[in-house]
Amino acid sequence: MPPVPVITKQDIIEAAFQLIREKGMRSVNARSLAKTLDCSTKPLFRIYENMEELKKDIKTELDRYYNNFMESKMTNENRLLSQGIAYIEFARSEKNIFNTLFMDMTMAGSSLRDIIQAEWNKASIENAKEVTGLSMENAEMLFINFWLYSHGVATQIVSNGIDIPFDQVQRLLENVFERFSLETVKTD
Repeated sequence: MPPVPVITKQDIIEAAFQLIREKGMRSVNARSLAKTLDCSTKPLFRIYENMEELKKDIKTELDRYYNNFMESKMTNENRLLSQGIAYIEFARSEKNIFNTLFMDMTMAGSSLRDIIQAEWNKASIENAKEVTGLSMENAEMLFINFWLYSHGVATQIVSNGIDIPFDQVQRLLENVFERFSLETVKTD
């Protein structure tokens, strides 16, 4: 009798990650994971009590992947600008993961203040303050305006609303960063 393959937690997470990358979060269920792993659903529920527990681990893995992508693209020369460009690049290259993270799962209930105060965004706001010479309050306002603009472009790309070449995205974001910086100065 051949040995029974052992399915690990990491195997399940990797299978779920691939399903999300190819088809989105809605494609992840016990049957699709079992089919991907070429096993029954029993190993899944030996490791996870339920699908909600699994989805928490999936979210952690998606966040890790996104954070690594962003960190590899961002620069301190103008962190906010490079963050916006990287965000849109991520949306273009990982549509289903972007959709899962930023359109389906994580932003529910967040306020603009929550976004400003998120640990991940503090370095970009501080850097924007240094790059532009704005007060902290105005650097936060610049961050929100720029983030909302970047998110709008990214969601249009993900939803196949528009197809903008990378160099045009870069020019658009450079222009809007400059304009938002100047507009924010007027309110100082």
